[in-house]
Amino acid sequence: MAEVDSIRRRAEGYLVGLIARYGELEGRSAAASVCHQFGISAYKARQLAKTAEGLTTMPDILRAVEQGRLSADQGGMIAESHKRAPMSEQDQQELLALGGWQGHDEFKKTVTADEDKRRADDGMSRTERQRARRSLKVFDGSGGMVVLHAELDQVDGDRVKTAICAMSAKMLGDDIAFDPIRTFEQRNADALVALITQQPADALPADLDGSGCGGVRPQKTVLVVSADYGAIEGQLTSAGLIDGTPIDLDEIRRLACDADILPMIFSTDGQPLYVGNAQRAPTKTQKLALYRRDRGCVGCGIRPQACEAHHIVPWEDGGPTNIDNLVLLCPRCHRKVHRLGYTVENCSETGRFTLRPPPRHGFPPPHQQPGERRIAA
Repeated sequence: MAEVDSIRRRAEGYLVGLIARYGELEGRSAAASVCHQFGISAYKARQLAKTAEGLTTMPDILRAVEQGRLSADQGGMIAESHKRAPMSEQDQQELLALGGWQGHDEFKKTVTADEDKRRADDGMSRTERQRARRSLKVFDGSGGMVVLHAELDQVDGDRVKTAICAMSAKMLGDDIAFDPIRTFEQRNADALVALITQQPADALPADLDGSGCGGVRPQKTVLVVSADYGAIEGQLTSAGLIDGTPIDLDEIRRLACDADILPMIFSTDGQPLYVGNAQRAPTKTQKLALYRRDRGCVGCGIRPQACEAHHIVPWEDGGPTNIDNLVLLCPRCHRKVHRLGYTVENCSETGRFTLRPPPRHGFPPPHQQPGERRIAA
């Protein structure tokens, strides 16, 4: 097992080194896109690209990762800490010596403690430095599950733990009284969802009762789902979320009790019908239709909620604000189009939009093989 782990570290480290060199040429987002093509998850691809970019200024640490003396995760911890509070060569060598035998969690504590020492004279308390490192990441995990990863300072962390424990205790009372089928972890997950998406019973009108659900009831939300309608059978089929994830029709019926319903009409080939108008900014309906069609940024694939609507033919040049002239682009990819000359293209075979970089100097344009010459008409 130790030998296999050594091989894994060296292979992953070598990949980080290649990503670092590729990222220097094309940028972090391009490096992440390449990683994603290797079958790596989008989240892991972005993390590898971020680690590689951070280690380009730390050659000793990068070399240790490439040689397998540090794992890619350990290298990423050092790179992020160095970005927040620059390390001396001695600091780096001390961490190098520890990384070979400390476990992941222990090494993370060591890096954090060293960062606190380096920042001892920055005028901030330890709690303030913790708050500066707070983060929340929401991404798709394996098996169609959604993963939340949060890092909070001690005070806010304790507040969250107290709230979850209190809500979980209320739900435990419901389980004992009615149907005790939830595990401790399932009850904690339900408590977190309730705290984020539902409102407490004391906020309800007097004629509504929040009992039986841990003292909460669902808030009104807008959740975009889609389904096909079979004209012959007169039934809904192929129900799914906006990103194509399938869900049961019974779940749609449950959601319809507590969510706003926004119907959309699509043509037989799945394309949304025109809902454009004379204004530049797309309507809410158009944005939701783009969510349904593109399912994320056409450049990097990031979730649709983080994207902006881009006019393929610029609006100021007469480009209409309708669906077939709009695509979803994240802010980073949007800047690539307007500043770096990237273009949006539509694949005739799949009907999907893609983001294509401009031809590099000395390289043939897209779809042209080396040695070919384009002859102007």
